Amino acid sequence: VDLDPEQLRRQVVLVTQEHHIFLGTVRDNLLIAEPSAGDAELWAALAAVGADDWVRELPDGLGTELGPDSPHRADGSRAQQLALARVVLADPHTLILDEATALLDPATARHTERALAAVLEGRTVIAIAHRLHTAHDADRVAVMEDGRLTELGTHDSLLAADGAYAALWHSWHGERPGLPDQRPS
Repeated sequence: VDLDPEQLRRQVVLVTQEHHIFLGTVRDNLLIAEPSAGDAELWAALAAVGADDWVRELPDGLGTELGPDSPHRADGSRAQQLALARVVLADPHTLILDEATALLDPATARHTERALAAVLEGRTVIAIAHRLHTAHDADRVAVMEDGRLTELGTHDSLLAADGAYAALWHSWHGERPGLPDQRPS
């Protein structure tokens, strides 16, 4: 399919661990993705990524000014949530998530990924991640070692293959291959 650059930007969206907050309000930062969105859509996008609670706590909610000189600066994790809310609003066909939840604490990252999964159902998503729970949820996992693709398959098939992915998975869970589950109860 031949897409002009504008169509391509609307259909394929990249979210990295580098986050951007633009001068203006929370609303302004979200409308970049979908200028015609109403407040209800903005709140729904924020809820989808678990950011609605902290935005509601801001003095002017969606109308609160953000930026380096604002008393309401968004830290890295909040900026990342705003970036993910922009993705929800952009509604792309294909999404590339490059460590998109890396700045979130593990519990918030997991919650955000689960919420996003429902929103991203039926889309092509390429998730570049070091957190194994992200790989666990994928339809297919590609394992890279020293810049080379060494394994490709589902979570279950890679565990059964007992290669690098399985070793990482067992190590992450405090297990040693060949021994019963060693995780604390």
